[in-house]
Amino acid sequence: MTLAGGRKITAHCAAAFLLTFAADQASKFAVLRLGYSASFNSGVSFGFFSGAKPLTLTALNIAVAALLLFLAVSFARERGAAFRIGCGMMLGGAAGNLADRLFRGRVTDWLPLPFSDLFFSNGLWVNAADIFLILGSAALFFDIVKEIKWDS
Repeated sequence: MTLAGGRKITAHCAAAFLLTFAADQASKFAVLRLGYSASFNSGVSFGFFSGAKPLTLTALNIAVAALLLFLAVSFARERGAAFRIGCGMMLGGAAGNLADRLFRGRVTDWLPLPFSDLFFSNGLWVNAADIFLILGSAALFFDIVKEIKWDS
């Protein structure tokens, strides 16, 4: 796929995006369809800004996705496969949560984190998109850090 200026989004990034988005949406569909326990988050991460207007949160989600797309397109040729896959996972995660906001008005979280109720009143719930956002961030971090020349 080619964008303006002839920059290519690599197959790594596109495949990671599609797989991440599909896994997130399929898992949320299954949880809702099968009636498993879920938590619905009308805010952002950890339920922050749950009182914010949906349009504000949607705009924030779109801005984050646009920034990730810019990073993926701008640095795809310079960085390694881990960077491109990480960008794809982060884009897929952002798109998955954006789709929830646009079509359900809130994000569906279905995986309660153990012991999180010690810190949060209802515990901390996440979804596949959140997991891929974290994994994608880690991939970017390690791709960048591996090139640092550490002085001893």
